[in-house]
Amino acid sequence: MKTLILSLLALTLVSSPLHAGDLYKVMGKREGRSNHSFMYDEKDCKTCHQGSPKGPATEAACIDCHGSYDEIAASTKDQTPNPHDAPHWGADVPCTVCHSEHQPAKALCNDCHQFAFPNFSK
Repeated sequence: MKTLILSLLALTLVSSPLHAGDLYKVMGKREGRSNHSFMYDEKDCKTCHQGSPKGPATEAACIDCHGSYDEIAASTKDQTPNPHDAPHWGADVPCTVCHSEHQPAKALCNDCHQFAFPNFSK
Protein backbone atom coordinates (compact mmCIF):
# COMPACT_ATOMS: atom_id res chain seq x y z
CA MET A 1 0.00 0.00 0.00
CA LYS A 2 2.84 2.40 0.89
CA THR A 3 4.44 1.78 -2.50
CA LEU A 4 1.15 2.50 -4.26
CA ILE A 5 0.67 5.76 -2.34
CA LEU A 6 4.24 6.87 -3.00
CA SER A 7 3.89 5.98 -6.68
CA LEU A 8 0.69 7.99 -6.98
CA LEU A 9 2.32 10.97 -5.27
CA ALA A 10 5.37 10.76 -7.54
CA LEU A 11 3.13 10.54 -10.61
CA THR A 12 1.18 13.56 -9.41
CA LEU A 13 4.38 15.57 -8.96
CA VAL A 14 5.66 14.70 -12.41
CA SER A 15 2.44 14.97 -14.40
CA SER A 16 0.75 18.06 -13.02
CA PRO A 17 1.51 21.35 -11.34
CA LEU A 18 1.81 21.09 -7.59
CA HIS A 19 -1.27 21.81 -5.61
CA ALA A 20 -1.16 21.65 -1.85
CA GLY A 21 -4.91 21.20 -1.41
CA ASP A 22 -7.33 23.26 0.55
CA LEU A 23 -7.71 23.29 4.33
CA TYR A 24 -10.60 21.24 5.71
CA LYS A 25 -11.63 19.89 9.10
CA VAL A 26 -9.99 16.54 9.76
CA MET A 27 -10.83 16.04 13.43
CA GLY A 28 -12.25 18.36 16.04
CA LYS A 29 -10.89 21.83 15.39
CA ARG A 30 -7.83 20.44 13.58
CA GLU A 31 -7.56 21.28 9.88
CA GLY A 32 -5.47 19.51 7.25
CA ARG A 33 -4.88 19.68 3.52
CA SER A 34 -7.30 17.93 1.20
CA ASN A 35 -4.46 16.39 -0.81
CA HIS A 36 -3.32 14.64 2.39
CA SER A 37 -6.78 13.26 3.23
CA PHE A 38 -5.53 9.70 2.70
CA MET A 39 -3.04 10.25 5.53
CA TYR A 40 -5.79 11.17 7.95
CA ASP A 41 -7.74 8.08 6.90
CA GLU A 42 -4.91 5.56 6.74
CA LYS A 43 -2.00 6.88 8.79
CA ASP A 44 -1.40 8.91 11.92
CA CYS A 45 0.27 12.16 12.98
CA LYS A 46 3.70 10.51 13.14
CA THR A 47 3.74 10.26 9.35
CA CYS A 48 4.81 13.92 9.30
CA HIS A 49 5.59 14.58 12.97
CA GLN A 50 8.25 11.91 13.11
CA GLY A 51 9.67 12.97 16.48
CA SER A 52 6.50 13.78 18.41
CA PRO A 53 2.92 14.54 17.38
CA LYS A 54 3.19 17.89 19.16
CA GLY A 55 6.51 18.81 17.55
CA PRO A 56 6.94 20.35 14.11
CA ALA A 57 6.70 18.24 10.99
CA THR A 58 10.10 17.18 9.76
CA GLU A 59 11.62 18.01 6.41
CA ALA A 60 12.50 14.33 6.10
CA ALA A 61 8.79 13.48 6.16
CA CYS A 62 8.09 15.93 3.32
CA ILE A 63 10.99 14.57 1.29
CA ASP A 64 10.00 10.95 1.96
CA CYS A 65 6.68 11.52 0.17
CA HIS A 66 7.32 14.39 -2.25
CA GLY A 67 10.94 13.88 -3.27
CA SER A 68 14.14 15.84 -2.74
CA TYR A 69 14.38 19.61 -3.09
CA ASP A 70 16.00 19.13 -6.50
CA GLU A 71 13.23 16.77 -7.64
CA ILE A 72 10.55 19.23 -6.55
CA ALA A 73 12.40 22.10 -8.29
CA ALA A 74 12.59 20.02 -11.48
CA SER A 75 8.86 19.23 -11.32
CA THR A 76 8.01 22.95 -11.24
CA LYS A 77 10.69 24.10 -13.70
CA ASP A 78 8.08 25.30 -16.22
CA GLN A 79 6.58 27.77 -13.75
CA THR A 80 7.78 31.36 -13.94
CA PRO A 81 9.08 32.08 -11.43
CA ASN A 82 9.87 28.59 -10.19
CA PRO A 83 8.89 28.78 -6.51
CA HIS A 84 11.08 25.76 -5.72
CA ASP A 85 14.23 27.14 -7.33
CA ALA A 86 14.35 30.79 -6.39
CA PRO A 87 17.24 32.92 -7.64
CA HIS A 88 17.95 34.19 -4.12
CA TRP A 89 18.32 30.86 -2.30
CA GLY A 90 18.00 28.08 -4.85
CA ALA A 91 16.11 24.91 -4.13
CA ASP A 92 17.14 24.49 -0.50
CA VAL A 93 14.41 26.40 1.35
CA PRO A 94 12.76 24.11 3.91
CA CYS A 95 9.25 23.08 2.79
CA THR A 96 7.54 24.44 5.89
CA VAL A 97 8.77 27.98 5.22
CA CYS A 98 5.99 28.28 2.61
CA HIS A 99 3.79 25.21 3.09
CA SER A 100 1.74 24.49 6.17
CA GLU A 101 -0.46 21.48 6.76
CA HIS A 102 -2.65 22.87 9.53
CA GLN A 103 -2.57 26.63 9.01
CA PRO A 104 -2.83 29.04 6.11
CA ALA A 105 0.35 28.93 4.05
CA LYS A 106 2.44 31.86 2.85
CA ALA A 107 4.74 32.05 -0.16
CA LEU A 108 8.13 33.34 1.01
CA CYS A 109 8.78 35.03 -2.38
CA ASN A 110 5.83 37.30 -1.77
CA ASP A 111 7.46 38.84 1.29
CA CYS A 112 9.24 41.09 -1.25
CA HIS A 113 7.58 40.30 -4.60
CA GLN A 114 3.99 39.99 -5.75
CA PHE A 115 4.03 36.77 -7.76
CA ALA A 116 0.87 34.88 -8.57
CA PHE A 117 1.21 31.19 -7.80
CA PRO A 118 -2.19 29.89 -8.98
CA ASN A 119 -1.58 26.36 -7.70
CA PHE A 120 -0.48 27.53 -4.25
CA SER A 121 -3.23 26.93 -1.72
CA LYS A 122 -3.32 29.20 1.26
